[in-house]
Amino acid sequence: MIRTALKFIRDELDSYFVEREQDSVDYAEGSIVDLKSMVPDAGDGGIVEPKHITMMMVGLDEERREGKRAYYVPSEDKQFYRLNPPVELDVFILFASQVADYEKALRDISNLVSFFQSNPVFDGTKYPSLNATVTQPEKKPWQLIERLSFRLHMLTFEQQNNLWGMLGKQYVPSALYKMSLLTVFEIKSKEKVSAITELNFAEN
Repeated sequence: MIRTALKFIRDELDSYFVEREQDSVDYAEGSIVDLKSMVPDAGDGGIVEPKHITMMMVGLDEERREGKRAYYVPSEDKQFYRLNPPVELDVFILFASQVADYEKALRDISNLVSFFQSNPVFDGTKYPSLNATVTQPEKKPWQLIERLSFRLHMLTFEQQNNLWGMLGKQYVPSALYKMSLLTVFEIKSKEKVSAITELNFAEN
């Protein structure tokens, strides 16, 4: 599910840059945004020119809300499986421009911020490609995404220093975003109950 979300954002951001920088040969479709680790690979001796934007997951957090309850689904023998409440995740994504041209890197980050300013929320109604990379949704429904929201996450200078120190790199123009409402829900359960002892009500 996390992979599905990040690949979707990579492709949407890539398309946004192409449309925004139509007059520039430096922004060819598929060559703008990279989804990969920024941690230096000691075994890679080659020098590869980075794309305009590199995105990487740098942390996870759980949205904790009161009132979460277990779910019950019927089994074939007329009993019920008890499913644990879903986990709602916040995913922290670092977007960095590592191109050699510093002024171009600043423009890339400006375009990035403009992208999320104009597209703070993504759902399947407005973005049919949200789950395009899920090839067998009937077999892997847990990979499907209903909605994503993004908010710029500010760091103190100390936190910023710790983050880049963890990555083993020097600071480059970048922005950290918190992606929310990514729900992880395991639909398989080994716990079977013969009667329902609690009810779940969905609010309209």
